[in-house]
Amino acid sequence: MKNAMALLCLAVLLAACNPSYQLLKTKKEATFKLSDYPTYGFYDIEAKGDTVSKNFEKNVNIIKDAIAKNLQTRGLDEARDPALKINIALNVQEQLQTRQTDFRTDGLPRYMGQRRYSWKSEEVVTGKYREGTIVIDLVDAANNRMVWQGGASGIIPEKTKNFTEDINQVIAGVVAKIP
Repeated sequence: MKNAMALLCLAVLLAACNPSYQLLKTKKEATFKLSDYPTYGFYDIEAKGDTVSKNFEKNVNIIKDAIAKNLQTRGLDEARDPALKINIALNVQEQLQTRQTDFRTDGLPRYMGQRRYSWKSEEVVTGKYREGTIVIDLVDAANNRMVWQGGASGIIPEKTKNFTEDINQVIAGVVAKIP
């Protein structure tokens, strides 16, 4: 009985620690090994228009710092003329959560006069959330060829106290997939 209770507690703990993101399937060249590249550098990120938030640059710098920290633990150094260039692609979209109306729970049909009643099912917005995807491309600078691609996607919390920790966790998961 104690073993069953301990197993149940472990299952609940693992479910609670489950990250709110999914790692995307990686693509790589057959001969690619990260250890073949001594240095790395970032492509310039260009974003324009009214869709760019005021925190965009700060958030991109947090992402770059997380990537740099993880690559430095793997033995690479940042350089002006790198052997490996990193491209970061970000996509954030606002999504709507909806449900279908039902006359059993959403009220009775309306009386239209002349003994006519009307009711139709419709979709009702119950919430909004943001869904984000980050894709990291590693490009061989010598021949300008992509050698590895990976990323993650998931729901972005509206208010998070530890955005930096969340990004570090996501980036660590992505970089761990690099061979």
